Amino acid sequence: MDQQWSARDQHRDAVLALLHRGHQLTRGEISHRLRLTRTTVSDLLGDLLESGVITVTESRAAAGRGRPAEVLGIHPGAVRYIGIDFFHTGATICLANSAAEVVATGTVDYEPGAGWERRVATAQRLIGDLATGEVHLGVLAGIGIGLPGPNSASWDGFAHRERPMEPFHMVRARIRELFADSFDCPVLVDHHIRFAALHEATSSGESDRHIVYLRLSTGVGGAVLGSGSALRGAHLLAGEIGHMIVETGPEAAECRCGRRGCLETVASQGAVRQRWQDIAGPDAGVESAPDATPTPVADPVTLAGLEAALVAEDPRALALVTDLARTVGRALGLAALVTDPDEIVLAGEVAVLLEPVLPVLRETVAQNCLTGADLELRIASATTQQGARGAIAALRSTDQLPDYFAASRTSRSPYLTSGGRHAR
Repeated sequence: MDQQWSARDQHRDAVLALLHRGHQLTRGEISHRLRLTRTTVSDLLGDLLESGVITVTESRAAAGRGRPAEVLGIHPGAVRYIGIDFFHTGATICLANSAAEVVATGTVDYEPGAGWERRVATAQRLIGDLATGEVHLGVLAGIGIGLPGPNSASWDGFAHRERPMEPFHMVRARIRELFADSFDCPVLVDHHIRFAALHEATSSGESDRHIVYLRLSTGVGGAVLGSGSALRGAHLLAGEIGHMIVETGPEAAECRCGRRGCLETVASQGAVRQRWQDIAGPDAGVESAPDATPTPVADPVTLAGLEAALVAEDPRALALVTDLARTVGRALGLAALVTDPDEIVLAGEVAVLLEPVLPVLRETVAQNCLTGADLELRIASATTQQGARGAIAALRSTDQLPDYFAASRTSRSPYLTSGGRHAR
């Protein structure tokens, strides 16, 4: 059943919808546009000013001898969108206002062995820490949550060999429900790499391009965009380039997905770091990994030693990244052969290491697809905010600001859950 709204609720939402569209108006202009009495508008604006939802942006001189008119707009610290990127070892969160300007951001690591229940609690605490002072959630319209693939963790922790993990669609639904209940707003959930790819496409101003996106970080994840829309597939697994088999034989490393020889076992931070340690020994300049089972843990990863060796043109480091470029290039070439993109975009900390051997990477991709050297390929700047910012972009594109004269108050977005209040 549709939520019932009083006349005051409707008038308040009409004012907010007008200002959320970027308008900065005087009380008289708001009254005229919405055809409300000045008394009604002044009463509403007084409450909104007191609660910090709107603010006075300037004073406009009167035409005659009257007092200057205050110009009102949405408070820049009023959070309308929350974007969350859950990756394998932590989460990055961005709080953005109605102009999609990030007003607060933070990254937090999970406790070692944390399952999704504890990961969600960790992220929610960080949101509370970020929403302080003038940054508040009074006009929150939605939360976008980017999740890694189904093999990152179970609800309670990591899977045991004798007990398979629960179906991931159930985990996704529980995560969505927890956030909808805690923040009383619509929640959008998708793969975090798809959100990162969307950010890359929208930030370049060319969101209608066909893109293959690959992030080489704590894990290896991919996404495919066609005319700005993410390809998801029948099982929501489209674009999982990180789980292409690139090594076979008994020495192929085991992947978190349970198979051996996936690209992630070769091109993730942990894999590259371990390989550099094996090559350089005491000179690697990185922390030692704990004695480990195949169970993934939140292990601090640094590639500082390899980065320094590349700057010094150490032939061992150059040989490592050259070999890595060929492996990644073969996987990307096959992805391009199947999807025929305009552009391939690499991101993540490991991708940055491939800058010195970019010609090798381009040549290998060209050898494995039909578009050859005509295919654009670039390495994006390393940032942990791409997934969270992409979630904000997705939220903003589906944000249906209420129409004061519409009969129905129901959200028209096909992407947002029906849980929580309607977007305001």
